Amino acid sequence: MKQLTSANAIEDLLSQHEYSLLYFSASWCGPCKSMSPIVEDIASMMSDRFNTIKIDIDSASTVAADYGIRSVPTMMLVKHNEIIDQRVGRLPPQQLMQWLEQHT
Repeated sequence: MKQLTSANAIEDLLSQHEYSLLYFSASWCGPCKSMSPIVEDIASMMSDRFNTIKIDIDSASTVAADYGIRSVPTMMLVKHNEIIDQRVGRLPPQQLMQWLEQHT
C-alpha cells in the first residue's frame, strides 16, 4: 500500500495500474484504525490486480475535496482515473475482498 505524500502525486500513482483502490482515512478516526490493517492485508494479497493508495484526509485535504469525501473510511475503486465504485465505513475483510473481486 502506498501513502499519498503530495496532492500532485495522485495522478502518478493512478497511472501505475489499470485499477487503483483509494483508501481515504484519518489518524483520529476509530473505524479507520481498525480498517487499515484489513486494507493493508488485502492490498498485499491482491497487489497484482490493483494499486492501493492510502490518503490521509487531513494531510491531503485538497485530494479529499476533489473526490468529494464526506466521511471516513471511504474506499474508491478507480479504473483509468474513473471511479467505478465506492464504499463508505468499516467493512469486514470478506466483504471487502468480495467487493474488490467483483470489479477487478
